[in-house]
Amino acid sequence: MKLTTTRSFVLASAMTLGVSLPVAAQELAIAIHVDPAHAMFKVGERLKQTIEEQTDGEMTVTLLGTEVGGERDHLEGVSYGEYDIALGGSMPMTLYAPKFAAADLPFVYDSSDEARQVYEGDTGDAINKQLVANGNMRLVGLSARNPRNLTSNMPVKSPEDIQGVRMRVPEIAPWVKVWEQVGALPSPIAWPEVYTSLQTGVIEMQENPVDLIYAGKLYEVQDYINRTEHVYSFFHWLMNEDFYQGLSDEDREMLLSAIDEATQWGDELVAQGQEEVYQKLKDEGMEVVEPDVAAFREAAKPAVEEIAQGYDPAVRDYVMSLINQ
Repeated sequence: MKLTTTRSFVLASAMTLGVSLPVAAQELAIAIHVDPAHAMFKVGERLKQTIEEQTDGEMTVTLLGTEVGGERDHLEGVSYGEYDIALGGSMPMTLYAPKFAAADLPFVYDSSDEARQVYEGDTGDAINKQLVANGNMRLVGLSARNPRNLTSNMPVKSPEDIQGVRMRVPEIAPWVKVWEQVGALPSPIAWPEVYTSLQTGVIEMQENPVDLIYAGKLYEVQDYINRTEHVYSFFHWLMNEDFYQGLSDEDREMLLSAIDEATQWGDELVAQGQEEVYQKLKDEGMEVVEPDVAAFREAAKPAVEEIAQGYDPAVRDYVMSLINQ
């Protein structure tokens, strides 16, 4: 029930009875599938604080974590209205708007700002139409993630250095296709098994943002961080569409403004944290390599072109404009 309706109902009842009653607080549930120490959970905590302060407690926020399930559980929950807002990684785009899931395509973008343009303007409107139609949810905020880098036990400076090398990648079909095109032997392995797989030689390399490289203690089994920065992706903040439509203009504006402020704060937190993590990895003995990223992009280009043909025309054209510069 929207906040203004709740307030009006209570006030009308009070007037009828001739008594003064407190306004019942509206409770919001936000599901966040990461550990409480993660930057995105901190964004959720800031969002909770801002909403409760902005409404003088008339809206209260409950943050729910992995105790109520993983990312897919949370997305299904926000779709059904069990949660009002949920955090998603790449999964919501893959599940509910696949023709627009281009922001995390490897070796296309030079920065998060370039990748973010996939979500803006008319394309952003089209994405939300798909999310609403297929998932009963609306994208209301983006949080930048650290770019993904390749780790190894030898320096990687060009595509020639990874030919025929067994590399772990997530089970994301376009990523597998791109790395195959570049010349590696990509092997989808669950994240909890990556450390052991590197330790035992099942795989020789893997790719991840530096925060996960450090958290997973991969510095114990890998010597080099090769700064390919080949994926710039986002966390997606999604709101249940029925909840969104039920808000008054005032409440909707307040919530969207609070989400915008919290995500901008989070982007700064992530950016500052990245350089700190690089230093920690160096302190643990890892060496940072600056590879020829242009050579990797050229090697990946045929696969990227093929994948792009499956996107919405506007997204396809944007991707093609970047790889043909």
